[in-house]
Amino acid sequence: MDSEKQKDEIIALESIYNAEEFSYHEENGRYQCSFKIFINLPVDYYINYKDCRHAEEPLQKTKISHLPPLTLHIILPEDYPSVSAPKFTLYSSWLRLSLLAQLCKKLDQLWEENKGQEILFTWVGFLQDETLEFLSIQENVNMSSAYTYYKEALEKAQSVQKNKVIDNIEKERAVEGAKSKGKTEVNTQYLSKKNFLHKYYDKRAILDCPIGRNPIQALMDYNEKRNQIEFKKNFYTCKICFVDKIGEHCTQFLPCTHVFCNDCISGYLEVRIKDGNVQNICCPEEKCSSEATPAQIKDLVSSELFAKYDSILLNATLDTMMDIVYCPRRNCQYPVSREPNEQMANCPVCQYAFCIYCKMVYHGIEPCKVYSAETHDLVIEYQEASNDRKLQMEQRYGKKQLQTLVENIMSEDWIKTNSQKCPKCNAAIEKSDGCNKMVCWRCDTFFCWLCGAILNRGAPYEHYQNSDSKCFNLLYHGLIEEEEEDDNDFFDFPYNPNYEWEDFVDGVMI
Repeated sequence: MDSEKQKDEIIALESIYNAEEFSYHEENGRYQCSFKIFINLPVDYYINYKDCRHAEEPLQKTKISHLPPLTLHIILPEDYPSVSAPKFTLYSSWLRLSLLAQLCKKLDQLWEENKGQEILFTWVGFLQDETLEFLSIQENVNMSSAYTYYKEALEKAQSVQKNKVIDNIEKERAVEGAKSKGKTEVNTQYLSKKNFLHKYYDKRAILDCPIGRNPIQALMDYNEKRNQIEFKKNFYTCKICFVDKIGEHCTQFLPCTHVFCNDCISGYLEVRIKDGNVQNICCPEEKCSSEATPAQIKDLVSSELFAKYDSILLNATLDTMMDIVYCPRRNCQYPVSREPNEQMANCPVCQYAFCIYCKMVYHGIEPCKVYSAETHDLVIEYQEASNDRKLQMEQRYGKKQLQTLVENIMSEDWIKTNSQKCPKCNAAIEKSDGCNKMVCWRCDTFFCWLCGAILNRGAPYEHYQNSDSKCFNLLYHGLIEEEEEDDNDFFDFPYNPNYEWEDFVDGVMI
């Protein structure tokens, strides 16, 4: 009768819980069951902790959505459920032994209240839904005890590590001496703690915490892992293509929690990487600042594209580092670290020593050479630069060289504005007075100031008398208006285009 009830109960439990939550096997005619009990946590649940040795320190708080499950191992006796209760062991990696012991007593109480009936579903239901309220930890769970024990063990291990060289002989003598005097060493608290706790707490309560690992970090790691598992199980609507897809085929950005399908995000990432825009790849949601992690990008793009992303990101990062310059050799381009206030850098790969400013072979205290193509831009930059920037440019090019360049450029600009070039020898000609018939000071060529045409030395004024010429009647163009403003005090004769050129000497009538 009991065996049939046990078999029916196992079948029912197998239909209720999934393979992760419930498993069983039969050994020597007895059923052995194992339950993973996932406790449902409130939305704002958190763990708090501190080192209890420092009472003045405030409690640290960490919000979590999942705690590691309780594990309940059960062996069903032959006369269960009619006579005997199931034998069980309750494991936890985060509950204190005192709290686990309370749960064990509560399971005993539930059996007494339902003796003779199948109890496993009732036990699991209580542990899953009522554990937090029963233990008065509905809002948070205090991990200070486990955290303090971890810190103590860590400090002890570090102390032992620092004092490896120990005189074993003296240690043995000290132990023997203590035994002969009937004294007992008390410095065994870490070795005997487990036995001590089991002496005073229910032996069915087992604290299954990771040895030598920070218990707080362990809970945080589990919480993140569980969040990923739960995410993959659910369905989400992609905010780009608006298609419902299971979480396993979706990507979630954190901390914003916006969800998009992998196909859409993969295309989004490919465009960004191919365009070289790999910094701050944010969530596609409008005005969202959450960024894609390198791990997400690696999972969603090809290995070749990720290698390109990694390379561009590295170069972009190096470009922001003031102490990094690239080797100027085309076949090298290795990032080189330079010392502060030094003008030389030495590539560790090709051994090229170069100036960090002009990228040429290091030239010592000599200023960088300035090439004609960049002279004008350099002068403009220097004239418009702040004091700090001017100082940097003077360190690179030399103050004297920059001032000389400024003077030369200003002179050249003035000459370009106020002179013209001889059409024959290109000498710069300045017109200070007189008519538009000019004579080159270098090659003695006659030419027109207005159009630049070379004039006939025998009859240079025909250019201004010929009605077909574009400078017809313009011998004094540009000058008469100025002189009219001065009441024609320079020219006291009327202009007549029929005058012969012999009547003039450089625009003056004789």
